[in-house]
Amino acid sequence: MLGVAPTRCQPRPSLSLTLQDTAGHNRPFSKSKHRVDGLAARAAGLLTAEEAPMPDRFYKVISGDGHVETPPETWVKYVPEKWRDRAPRLIHLPDGGEGWLVEGQPLLHNGQNIIAGKPIRFRGMSYYNEDGSAATGAGSAEQRLREQDQDGIDAEVLFPPVFASRFLEGIVDPEVYLSMIQAYNTFLAQDFNAVAPDRLIGNAVIPVSGIEHAVAELKRVKDLGIRSVAFYQFPNGTGSPSEEDNEFWETALDIGMKLSPHFGFGDIRAPVGGAGRGTGSQPWASALCQRAGSHAPVYCMSQLIAAGVLDRYPDLEMYFAETNASWLPFSLFFMDDNYELFKDWFGVTLQKKPSEYVRKHFYFGIVRDPMIFQMQHLIPWDRIMWGSDFPHSVGSFPKSAEFFDTAMADVSDDLRRKILLDVPAAFFDLDLNKPITATPS
Repeated sequence: MLGVAPTRCQPRPSLSLTLQDTAGHNRPFSKSKHRVDGLAARAAGLLTAEEAPMPDRFYKVISGDGHVETPPETWVKYVPEKWRDRAPRLIHLPDGGEGWLVEGQPLLHNGQNIIAGKPIRFRGMSYYNEDGSAATGAGSAEQRLREQDQDGIDAEVLFPPVFASRFLEGIVDPEVYLSMIQAYNTFLAQDFNAVAPDRLIGNAVIPVSGIEHAVAELKRVKDLGIRSVAFYQFPNGTGSPSEEDNEFWETALDIGMKLSPHFGFGDIRAPVGGAGRGTGSQPWASALCQRAGSHAPVYCMSQLIAAGVLDRYPDLEMYFAETNASWLPFSLFFMDDNYELFKDWFGVTLQKKPSEYVRKHFYFGIVRDPMIFQMQHLIPWDRIMWGSDFPHSVGSFPKSAEFFDTAMADVSDDLRRKILLDVPAAFFDLDLNKPITATPS
């Protein structure tokens, strides 16, 4: 029981007041140490809401895949004024919803990018509610934290929207293109991630305009406080590896930048050979992933293995989000089998089996992939994260907890914790013992 609450004629008690424990013994109240005391003191009127500490909150569920969706005015303001007229624009469409006008690209409709738990539509969706407020998934960083709470998660790894990444590649002037990439990254660092950098883990965008731009932007966003980057081509700006890329990989390792290229990067699939061309006339990377599937990131991984990148940089790690992972057992088997079958013809001896490279260097994100839990003995669980894909169309918002409970019904508590907490925390260097930023009211 608490002691007598102060009346108007009494001074407010100091923070050395005592509380009684369940045995009736007085004990000191500590504003910083005793979380329950703060709630009790607020309830009794001993401290104001501002003075009394709220219970510390710790990570329990980390989504490894979410997406920033935002109207252009939030980040276009960072484009130099002389090029701002060439920045992406959002236009209202006569049949409802909005579309993006981006230089060098067809109209991009707002649709499945802003579903946020509603029925899927491929156009006619809006970043705004009827009253003009931000729609779910399209608001401020503060709104995003409240949406995390609504979905029962504590942090998100956030990937860039297409209009601030891939669609900008239609801008042929490299200087103008780079200014758009930098504007989005500046917004992300200063106006979004900074609100709660432990809960909003936004990936900066690496430009595809050549190795010089790629390395410079990698360093710049590190200085801005960003911990991870997404990229869509090899650092040299093309779909294939080059020795030029070494500077980028070395820099990323030197500065401790996490590499999170979403589905993959570079050419998505191996080139198709002409009539009469067999396996022996293909590049080694193509032969290595034959029969292993044409889905991302199989060919990307094959190119990295074949080019020797993973041998030169044994500490290099990458996270491929939203790839799902029930395909891993068969893809890894066929990559290993292809290596044994074709290595003599190609005159190649790898330091490891392809599957061993994959298990050592790559992480994968699952979204809607319940089949993976039916093959638990075949999956490298220390490389698997879960993501909600919020606010995109294949996600589980606002019922992610229901999704885990159904999909993971036969999963041990230890494995569930690994997927939802331990693996993403380890990759992104998140401290599980440190209280996280509180959600603003």
